[in-house]
Amino acid sequence: MGITLLIAEKPSVGKDLASYLGIVGRGKGYYKCKGDIVCTWCVGHILEQADPHVYNPRFKRWRADDLPIIPDEWILEPIPRSREQLAIIEGLLKNSDKVINAGDPEREGQLIIDEVLDYLGYTGPADRLWISALDVRTIEKGFKSLKDNNEFRNIKDAAICRSNADWLVGINVTRGLTLAAGQNNVLSAGRVQTPTLALVVDRDREIEQFTKKPYWVLRATVQHPEGNFVATWEPDELTSGLDAEGRLVNPAVAEQVIAKVSGKDGVVKSKKDTLKRKSPPLPFLLSDLQKKAEDKFGYSPKQTLDIGQGLYEKHKVLTYMRTECRYLPNEMFEDAPRVLATLRAQNMDGAHEADPTIQSPAWNTKKQGAEAHHGIIPTEVKPPRLTEEEWNIYQLVAKRFLKQFYPDYQYYSSSIVAEVEEELWKGSGIAIKDKGWMVLNDQQTKEKLLPRVKKGDPVGIEQVEKEQKFTKPPSRFTEASLQVAMTEVHKYVDDPVIKARLKENSGIGTSATRTNIIGELQNRTYLEKKGKVLISTPLGRELIDKIHPSLKNPGMTAIWEDALNRICEGDLDREAFMAELTRRMLNMVRYALATRFSEKVTGKIYRCLCGGRLSRLESKTKKGRFFWVCDAGEEKGCPLRSDYNGAPGAAFMDRPETGPKCPHCEKGYLIRYESNRRMGSYFWACSTGKEGKCPLLRDENGTPGEPLIDPNAAKVPCPAEGCKKQMTRIRSMKNANFYFWKCENASHPLRHDNNGQPGDIMNFDQRRGDNRQQQRPAQNPTVAKKDAADQA
Repeated sequence: MGITLLIAEKPSVGKDLASYLGIVGRGKGYYKCKGDIVCTWCVGHILEQADPHVYNPRFKRWRADDLPIIPDEWILEPIPRSREQLAIIEGLLKNSDKVINAGDPEREGQLIIDEVLDYLGYTGPADRLWISALDVRTIEKGFKSLKDNNEFRNIKDAAICRSNADWLVGINVTRGLTLAAGQNNVLSAGRVQTPTLALVVDRDREIEQFTKKPYWVLRATVQHPEGNFVATWEPDELTSGLDAEGRLVNPAVAEQVIAKVSGKDGVVKSKKDTLKRKSPPLPFLLSDLQKKAEDKFGYSPKQTLDIGQGLYEKHKVLTYMRTECRYLPNEMFEDAPRVLATLRAQNMDGAHEADPTIQSPAWNTKKQGAEAHHGIIPTEVKPPRLTEEEWNIYQLVAKRFLKQFYPDYQYYSSSIVAEVEEELWKGSGIAIKDKGWMVLNDQQTKEKLLPRVKKGDPVGIEQVEKEQKFTKPPSRFTEASLQVAMTEVHKYVDDPVIKARLKENSGIGTSATRTNIIGELQNRTYLEKKGKVLISTPLGRELIDKIHPSLKNPGMTAIWEDALNRICEGDLDREAFMAELTRRMLNMVRYALATRFSEKVTGKIYRCLCGGRLSRLESKTKKGRFFWVCDAGEEKGCPLRSDYNGAPGAAFMDRPETGPKCPHCEKGYLIRYESNRRMGSYFWACSTGKEGKCPLLRDENGTPGEPLIDPNAAKVPCPAEGCKKQMTRIRSMKNANFYFWKCENASHPLRHDNNGQPGDIMNFDQRRGDNRQQQRPAQNPTVAKKDAADQA
């Protein structure tokens, strides 16, 4: 019998599976187990999508003419940190007759292993181990029900489509937007991150545009022989003083109604008692759990995920965390008594009263979908000593599971409608018949009993109270509530057909990616966190305003996710999905390239001497160093330019080794420099630099001219209060008849010339940027000397 190679998604899972199989030896990156099984592992994704320049070196530089970039054949490359483990898997695979794919029970888990097998050219037999927990019993059941890995091909195809779609949209639309903005900042767009940002932008604007409006609620104490009750005024829809929502917004009408019914008699128009029942809430999926943990314990979504992953992988007391489904498979119901026994052994509240014969609606295999996810529940493993944070998360999950074994919550919803002077007053009440699973809630529903009345009974109004209220805006998103919104994106879609399709187990992103996506939006300064809430920035808002409508539409992106689910189920093939996605992406790219952004996004637009647009780029070899490039540089031979305080400076030049002799020191030679401040303006400086103390010279049609600052120029004390420096009278470079005064203290403003004396301070036009020398901090003497020409 040959070797069977089991490949897990991560080292910790590989060790757990190897321990179950029985470890008989160990090598670097794998375990030898009983039954000729070798257990190895990936470290998450070992392979990644190749960068565009791998397909064509030309794509290394971002050009509009190259868009869209659509690979004919997709290329995967090993992630550098994972090369060693990939080599280990490759070596083990050569001596293996069979493979077991033990990736996590999800699309990405399927792909992580399958893409390695495809990359290494494995074509032999392969089984799939699909388990949602790491306790011994679950692992045992998994090995007893191994399936042919080919049965999961659709799931792999869906994951490949997701990866390719993210690459196509991310690469092409990001490049299109960035080119449209002049490349001063990378404007990132993505299939999931953009509609997520749109959710926040729309919510923020709704809040900011919200106008608080007062309205009034009338409550009367209604008298009846069996007891008094409080009733609320129910106005007719034609009543004056109501807004579109039926709220009373005219206080004069309120006073009229109060005067009309106070002290008057009436009759009971109707009495209803309706028995209602509620099933227990379904088990948690990750976003629900994160929201609950944030509300109750103040945990961040990432903190909850990390704690939950530890409870799943390390302690093995919870099932798989990154689930997109709240339901449980019917066959798991037979395991419930053992899980309940574990909870009873811990004396957990409500465990002893749980009835293992009750099967709630949570057990429903049909609603799981093709990926066989299920809600997060406890396992049969009794927790070891947990930290406070671990216990809090474990108990949330366990209590939600216990509720499945309690009767439905049943109550009577009661109402009395009384008519007094043709005005209707409604009293509402609740009478609990059976608390059922509600006994496990932290807060209990209180009964509100109404008196025994019947239709036609006489009643009277004792008094009426007028309460002023105010309309409220929606709440801002937190990280956890935004993840819930991403999961329940159907709530933000208006189209009823699309809403219905998205309602069940759909959303944007996955539980594995949503936390990272929100973090990336913050890193790119599209969102900022203030306290617990997330707020969109001006940059984020303009991006949403200018981006293609379909890319920012949560409903459209969720439809793509829905299509991926259809691929999983075999209802849609890979080629059809990619063809439609490519068609949509082409429109997005054209739209992006035609976008015009404000200076808030592009920064100040600078033009080259040829008329082309200059873009600021960061050096690939020196972090934090920048330079400027003309978008027509290759065609017109425009030079690269230095970066001068965030603006284009002088063109890079090779320093000459000779030149005209310096007339001042007669030792050095003169070098022609371009001004950092005024493109196309030149001056001459001596090669001895500051050592020779030679003056800077004007440029006269490419030849050295007179000194920029006449050594014999008039000097007077600076008129600024407390200044002991001298001011020098300087002639303008552009206008030989224009003079101004400059203090030796570079922080002092320039002054007009008033008949050979310093005059008023010079004010520069902010729009043209002519006042930059006033904003600039004092420089060292060498830089000040070089830039003196630009201040003239």
